[in-house]
Amino acid sequence: MENKYKKRKDDIFIPEHLHTLAIFSFLVFLIFLYSLESSPKISVNFYNEFTLLSHKYLTNKNLESKLSLFFKDKQKNLDPKNYFDNLDIRGKSYTVYDVKNQNIIYSKNENEVLPLASLTKVAAAITANKLVDKNTKITIRKSLMRKDESLDIGMKEGQIWKMNDLLKYALTISSNSSIDIIASTISKRNSDFVDSMNNYVKDLGYKNFYFNSASGLDYDSVIGGVGTALEYTKLFAKSYELIPDIMSYTINSKVNLNSNSQKIYQIPNTNKSASEIIGLMASKTGFTNAAGGNLAVLYESEINRPIIIVVLGSTIDERFEDVNKLLDSTNRFLQDSSK
Repeated sequence: MENKYKKRKDDIFIPEHLHTLAIFSFLVFLIFLYSLESSPKISVNFYNEFTLLSHKYLTNKNLESKLSLFFKDKQKNLDPKNYFDNLDIRGKSYTVYDVKNQNIIYSKNENEVLPLASLTKVAAAITANKLVDKNTKITIRKSLMRKDESLDIGMKEGQIWKMNDLLKYALTISSNSSIDIIASTISKRNSDFVDSMNNYVKDLGYKNFYFNSASGLDYDSVIGGVGTALEYTKLFAKSYELIPDIMSYTINSKVNLNSNSQKIYQIPNTNKSASEIIGLMASKTGFTNAAGGNLAVLYESEINRPIIIVVLGSTIDERFEDVNKLLDSTNRFLQDSSK
C-alpha cells in the first residue's frame, strides 16, 4: 500500500520544466492584458523586451525538444510560392530564412552581389569585438566626425565611450562617424581595420563580401561594401550569437545610452518600423544612392522560432514596406503549416 501511494505521488508530481512553462504562459497572458491598455508601439516594445529576457533566462533545451516532438506530426508541407509569388516587392534581392532549421523559406536573387550600404556596420561591430575588449575606451575626435553627419545626436568632442556602448549607438542611429572613430582607435589606420573586416568574414566562411569602408559609406565611385542577401542573412544570424547585447539595442524606435557619466536620451532608430514588428530581436538599415534601400530584421514568429528577412536594392521608403509584406506572408505560411 505504501509503495502504491508513493507511485501515485510521483505520478502527480509536476516536473520543474513544466513549472517554468506555466510561469512563462502566465507572463505572456499579463503582456496581453497590458497591451489592451497601452498604445500599439508601447505594447510591442514591451513584448520585444520580454522576448529578449525569455531567451536569456527561460531557455530550456529539454522542454524545447519535447515540444518540438509533440508538434512534429502537425506540420504540413505547403508550397511557399502560394504565399510569396504574388507579392509586389521593390527590392532587387531578398531572403526569408529560418534560423533554427537553417533553411531558406523563400528568396529572390539571393546570390546576386549588391551594395550593402550601412548593413556593413554589423560586420564592423563583430570585427571590433574580435580585435579588442568590449570595454575599450573610445575618445570622440572631432577631426574624425563627418561634417555632413546629421545623425550624430549627443556625440561630442572629448567624450569617452566604452566601445560596445558606442557600437550600440552606431548601429541604432547608423552613425558613420562613430564607426570611423572606433576603426581608427582600434587600428593605426581606418584601412587596416577594413582589412581586418575582410579577413574576418573570410575566416567565417563567407565568399562574396568585400568592404572598402568600415561604415559602408560609398566614396565617389568606390562602393563601401558588397555582398549577397543570402550570405548577409547568415552573417546577421551569426552577429546575434557573437554580439547579442549590441544587436538587441536595435529593436526600439528610440534608445538611451551612456557616455562617461553623461546619459544621452532618445537616440532615434533609423528603422522606423522597429516598434511595429512583434517579436523583433535585431534590425539594421542601409541606404546610399548606389545601394538603394536595404533592411535586415531578425524576429520571432513564435517562441524560439527566429526568422531573418533581408531586403537589398529597394528604396529608402519601400524597404520597410517590402519587409512588412514578407513578414506577413511568412507568418501566414508558418501558421498554416502548423495547423
